[in-house]
Amino acid sequence: MAALESESRQSYLVFACGSSWYAVPAEAAAEVVTFPELTRVPGSPPHLLGVFAHRGEVIPVVDMSLLVGGVTAGSRRAVLVRLPRGTLALTASSVAGVSPVQGPLEPLGPTGVHVHLRGPGKSGSRDVAVIDPEGLFDHLSQGA
Repeated sequence: MAALESESRQSYLVFACGSSWYAVPAEAAAEVVTFPELTRVPGSPPHLLGVFAHRGEVIPVVDMSLLVGGVTAGSRRAVLVRLPRGTLALTASSVAGVSPVQGPLEPLGPTGVHVHLRGPGKSGSRDVAVIDPEGLFDHLSQGA
């Protein structure tokens, strides 16, 4: 129970991709950017929109809506999620800011990307899915 209590006091960057709201731990959210024209990656899955260069680093852009089985949000903005082994850009149609997320934060499904989404969570009046950035990175690295 102590882990859940400390997790609920953690701060998250809350953002929307399409009609769904997500949250990433604030310490992993490096910045919000407007990304330039992307370079497509041949043979990549539809949710990998492409890559762009940012401050000397090539960053993949992942459309969270497409990744979870929805339709593209069509946004040119993204949350850069920086991890020790690399950076991901997650598309964001809206950014609510940094706040705590309350809830049990259990995996939202037994397989696929849903294992790396935790919830149900609440940030104010918003229903959010908390992204496990390390797990998502692993999932995407396996060619998902």
